[in-house]
Amino acid sequence: MRTIFLSLLAIVLALLLTPDSTAATFKLASLSYPPYEYVEQGEVKGLAVDIVKEAFRLMGHQVVINIYPMRRSLEMVKSGEVDGIFTAFKTPEREKFITYTNEPVLLLTISLWAKNDSNISFDGDLSRLSQYRFGAVRGISYGSKFDELSKSGLLNVELASDQTNAINMALANRFDILISNHFGAIHEMKKMGLLNDFKVLYPVIQEQETFFGFARKAHLESLRDELDQVLRLLKQNGYYDSILKKYRDVVTPR
Repeated sequence: MRTIFLSLLAIVLALLLTPDSTAATFKLASLSYPPYEYVEQGEVKGLAVDIVKEAFRLMGHQVVINIYPMRRSLEMVKSGEVDGIFTAFKTPEREKFITYTNEPVLLLTISLWAKNDSNISFDGDLSRLSQYRFGAVRGISYGSKFDELSKSGLLNVELASDQTNAINMALANRFDILISNHFGAIHEMKKMGLLNDFKVLYPVIQEQETFFGFARKAHLESLRDELDQVLRLLKQNGYYDSILKKYRDVVTPR
């Protein structure tokens, strides 16, 4: 383990010693997905934002990150208007125009939520919930299990414009079950003062890796390989642990 760490450290040091003339600024798109990526007082913040900024800093580059709806972010990376996107699940459709890192940026937990007075129970089989109405945010992938059942038409899914709207719709009984990134739901519900109005339907649906993606049109495969190395380093040197603890301490229910 120590040998691997030292080898990765040597790679990063070599990158840091690269002449300044090779430094570049990359335009990145992301979605509003608290606590991973969001805008607060005009500044883009979040767990994934911190990781991406640190990784590009170690590679000797700068990034300009803007938050858009997921659909627009995907269109921008598809057209080459931006150089990259994060955080994003790998899907066959997206891989046609995105070159993903091999190293995941984060492992996201996808869970179901219902109002506290709901008598809905869940045994882990989504297909057994087909009689209920689901709420989701437009343009967001919720992992292979939910996405496949949703596309098949087995699940009745109503789409919201964003997470805040989705939570309000659930509160107003527009649908029975809210599907969400687990920590994202906690973050937003706490912010809205509604965390005590909802409960999680365990078990969680899926834990799925999410990645950084470069626009295929930009032909940045070599930079992708460097980013893979640096992401592994950040997991080895304790940076990941410190960032995950920082944000989980904020969103964990008290």
